[in-house]
Amino acid sequence: MATFKPGWLLYGATGYTGRLIATEARRRGHNVILSSRDAAAVKTFADSLDLKHRAFDMSARDAIDKSLSGIRLVLNCAGPFSLTASTLAQACMRTGAHYLDIASEVADHRTLQRLDERAREAGVMLLPGAGFGILPTDCLALHLKQRQPNAVSLLLAFSAGASASAGTMRTFLDSLGQGGVVRKSGQLVNAEPGSQSRSIDFGPGKQQRAVLFPWRADVISAGQSTGIPHISSYAALPAVLRFVLKNSKMFAKGFLRTLLEDHVAKAPEGPKPNERAKRRSYLYGEVVNEVGAKMRSVVEGPDPYDFTVLAALACVERSLSAQVPDGFASPAQMLGTAPLRTLPGVRVFDLG
Repeated sequence: MATFKPGWLLYGATGYTGRLIATEARRRGHNVILSSRDAAAVKTFADSLDLKHRAFDMSARDAIDKSLSGIRLVLNCAGPFSLTASTLAQACMRTGAHYLDIASEVADHRTLQRLDERAREAGVMLLPGAGFGILPTDCLALHLKQRQPNAVSLLLAFSAGASASAGTMRTFLDSLGQGGVVRKSGQLVNAEPGSQSRSIDFGPGKQQRAVLFPWRADVISAGQSTGIPHISSYAALPAVLRFVLKNSKMFAKGFLRTLLEDHVAKAPEGPKPNERAKRRSYLYGEVVNEVGAKMRSVVEGPDPYDFTVLAALACVERSLSAQVPDGFASPAQMLGTAPLRTLPGVRVFDLG
């Protein structure tokens, strides 16, 4: 298999998702350099794949810039992204590398949005949401906009099953007690997590109960990709997580918070390969125009972690092989709706 000549760096390569992406990138022949703040761990993992490695942490600006020397692109998989995204993105602007990550939270996307003008001046793309968390809903939003060009409202929802990595659970836990946002008339306005619920037809994923999940950054990405003025995001969660979400202030501190933290600390690093092989993910989108005409579509895909591998590498390969937009960008702005048709195991269903 031909090697991808341009060099790129995967930060957070020793985490659960980072290891999955690194392994697949190696299988595809990418010229990828593995990186993390743990020098010993990244060396051991890189050696197992016969790949190069570099180690640095977020407190050492000179070391970061040196590590990005000769790099065309950085894919950041090291959460929490509130501690890594801005620092790495600014380093990319100094060194001329495109920046991608797999963050799906509003706060992390807004942080990169604020760097848009500087990134344009540097000729660098900032693309958050390159994983399951945002890319498929963003592409779905554009698909629905193409089906209904006069759409004024968009509802997005995801169903990812009950199993999650420890990192995903920590992100959920850190979000409790924080407000979220929806898009109204083109502006982001505050919204209470879990304050609304509805039954959603996920097509092959069947009918499921979903709640407002306004921490998700698809209200930003889909707004940028489609221009639809009213956007909200929902999640189909297990009953226990719906309860926690609806009563998030109870779990923000104190005894109940401690119980949740203990549970997350004992959570597995991530689902095993046989568990991922059995699991499917579903994404729902619904647009309505000014006269109330509605269009609905569903995306069925592989396990969310496997979906992230496919999505992230699609973004990396496109960024290294074609012209990409400068500044802050959304996945659909770069890839259009192509991932819904071309990624293995992904299908789109138009429900009418």
